[in-house]
Amino acid sequence: MKSDERPVSPRNLQLDFFRGLALLVIFINHMPGNPWFDFTPSRLGPSDAAETFVFLSGFAAAIAYGRSFRNAGLAIGSVRVLFRCAQIYAAHIALFILMVTLLLSMRHLNLIGENWQLDNLQYFFDDTANAVLALTSLRYVPNFIDILPMYFVILLWLPVVWCLSTFHTALPLAFSLALYLSAGYHGWELIADPVSHRAWYFNPFCWQLVFFTGFALSSGWLPVPSANRRLISLCLIYVVFCFPLENPLGYDNLPWFAQLRENWAALLSKSQLGFLRYLHFLAMTYLVNSFMQRHQHWLHSRIADKIVILGQQSLPMFMFGTCLAFVGGMLLDNIEVNLLNSAWINVAGLGIMLLFAQALHWLDQKPWKKLPEQSAAPIRPIHYWPSQALLAGALLLLTLSPLMVIQQSSEPDLTMAELPLEDKVIVPPDEQALDTEEVAYQPPEQPIALPDSL
Repeated sequence: MKSDERPVSPRNLQLDFFRGLALLVIFINHMPGNPWFDFTPSRLGPSDAAETFVFLSGFAAAIAYGRSFRNAGLAIGSVRVLFRCAQIYAAHIALFILMVTLLLSMRHLNLIGENWQLDNLQYFFDDTANAVLALTSLRYVPNFIDILPMYFVILLWLPVVWCLSTFHTALPLAFSLALYLSAGYHGWELIADPVSHRAWYFNPFCWQLVFFTGFALSSGWLPVPSANRRLISLCLIYVVFCFPLENPLGYDNLPWFAQLRENWAALLSKSQLGFLRYLHFLAMTYLVNSFMQRHQHWLHSRIADKIVILGQQSLPMFMFGTCLAFVGGMLLDNIEVNLLNSAWINVAGLGIMLLFAQALHWLDQKPWKKLPEQSAAPIRPIHYWPSQALLAGALLLLTLSPLMVIQQSSEPDLTMAELPLEDKVIVPPDEQALDTEEVAYQPPEQPIALPDSL
């Protein structure tokens, strides 16, 4: 008899590790007013964790959807891609609702000012009816959550890219490069706000180049370059040259670099994925990959294992990390921020993300299905040890939770006799009958006799 369990292919630990690391860096970078931003890879050069996350998403997509296209065909593979698009779309809407709920809750508790982050959400509060329609049609895309709509659009091109690859592997690469160059030449972009008409922060017509670069390397359409001393030296020189372009220590103290940075603004643009930025990401990726080829044992350390587990839950962890960064920004808004007093918010946030990833991983294992079958045994009385007491308290809280949301009137109803004298309304006797909501007609008991003259 054949087993129903399918063999599970081993995961790429390096892929999951750097995807988890990118999510941790994105959490720090997305926290408004966070001084720790200056100590993340974003200050090492033009590219940052966003390119890493999108690149690795493309690399992972080739593993997941490439197998579907090869085994089930283009039609069924496209259905799976569209199903993932629906999940991304639903996650985007849910993330926006969570952010608005957090904002209103913290404002209700007087933990933030009335105008905190309203430049990002003002349109939704000013014109909610039209904003909801614009949100669902992706014509309203607030900052900090715009990476999900970008990913949604890029996935829509995936079936076309795979179809082109069946003719020649150079065709999907040509399609991606042509789309990137056309967007830069014609100025293609999508509107993110119907009022200000600002564009999406991540232009999907440009950022698809990073995604499909990872997809092509994972699919074997592009060879992964091996470690080479000359190439490593060339990448190091370029990375060192780019460092002053994005670090204040460089462009504030080197006037000619500041002028160079201003002249090359289009080539360094994050929204449009400037070409120098793209080259910097490729150089950094090559250097890191060359280093990891000789230090794979690092991926089996205890802390690396936690980050790997986080990287395996990319979508829910991105949503959770974005909300956590939003809360962290609210907490920073109440203090005079510096590197030291903001440390507890950053460290606590990183720790919470790792713990939440562990919880999701535990749920993915479906522990309720792995318990051995046992014969029915009598229920043993609960011993009030600390663990059982904690469980009992949790069960009690779970049981009483519906009662906490029952709406009750804030003021009891008062009868007429209990009202203050000035609040009483005195109705004249002749008008009391007219003051009722409905007066029923009562016919006379005897017919009325009319005079004969009538």
